Amino acid sequence: MVELGKIQRLSIDEFKGKRRLFCIPNLFVFDEEDEKLKDIIEKYWQEALIHVEKLEKLGFVTKIFIETIFIEGQEAIDVIRETNPYLYPFIEKKVSEGAVIIGIEDPEIFGEFIDWGNCLRIVKTNAVMQKIFDYFNKISQKRIEEIGNKISSSLQEGESAILILREQDRIKLPLPKDIEIFLVVPSAYDDVLRYLRDKFFLQ
Repeated sequence: MVELGKIQRLSIDEFKGKRRLFCIPNLFVFDEEDEKLKDIIEKYWQEALIHVEKLEKLGFVTKIFIETIFIEGQEAIDVIRETNPYLYPFIEKKVSEGAVIIGIEDPEIFGEFIDWGNCLRIVKTNAVMQKIFDYFNKISQKRIEEIGNKISSSLQEGESAILILREQDRIKLPLPKDIEIFLVVPSAYDDVLRYLRDKFFLQ
């Protein structure tokens, strides 16, 4: 696994012919009335694009894997524009340069994952919560395995791809050792975490 800051000291030849995955933690705006959070996340995706373009000295991005997406082509782009407008300019630029969006979610697995997650948010008793939590963990593991398999089968030798996925899920991915992982974590990531911590825990 390679951190962005260390790429300058690595030989580009070392990564020729290898499968490369540029991993970016996914962030959402869950409160459209929070202007400060929106500004920070907009900055986050701007920085992420700059970092990815630096990594592309190893090979231009040909594929983009995004959590929650199980469709491809223009339909996937339209969904991103509607659901995550702060990510959309990043995706639009890479697609205009030749990258394609690859769906990595299985619709049935993802639907069950969302349903069990919603159940956890409304359950009141410990006994029921434990049962639901067990189901949620099982489907979560199945989902992560499915995502890992789709990335592995889609990413070809010598290709560079972007993976946009929550960090807590990314670290669980069962990926083959021949895929080189590059972590792209913009400085604004810490700004988002700090802001949310202050907003919800220091009020």
